[in-house]
Amino acid sequence: MGMRLNGYWRHEVWPPQLAKSLEPAISSVMRSLRLLKLAPFILFAVTVAACATPQTTPSAALTTLEPAAGRWFKLDWAAQPDGTDTRRVDGYILNTYGQAAQVQLLAQALDASGQVIDQKIEYTLAPVPGFSRSYFNIGHLAAADHYQVTVWSAYFYQGRRLP
Repeated sequence: MGMRLNGYWRHEVWPPQLAKSLEPAISSVMRSLRLLKLAPFILFAVTVAACATPQTTPSAALTTLEPAAGRWFKLDWAAQPDGTDTRRVDGYILNTYGQAAQVQLLAQALDASGQVIDQKIEYTLAPVPGFSRSYFNIGHLAAADHYQVTVWSAYFYQGRRLP
């Protein structure tokens, strides 16, 4: 509501006491609105953090996401010097299954007690054809007492053609 003063409409103004008492509430609402603008970013960060759980991170105990990989693939590899303090693991992966597969390999450098010193997950250089083999090379692993290479994951292509 307004009132007429000197021929002009003048809107009522809140009393100063009421305005002062509303300042904390208005401030709180404004902070909440700022946080709502950040909500998509916070949701994205929480989603990314949830995907990187300890259950999917390789360790000395968890060396594959494909428990049946031992039936489908055979590995033949050796560790070679790759600089002064690093080694590379290279070899062949044999696909004993009839379909071509894109394979991720996990190479781990282990100390004498079996603890992981260094590890890398890399794709093979090319898809592994069915009933055939493919070369792989995983470089820049820390020098260690011994190494192990396992199939971390595998995706089998459906159909006859490779991508």
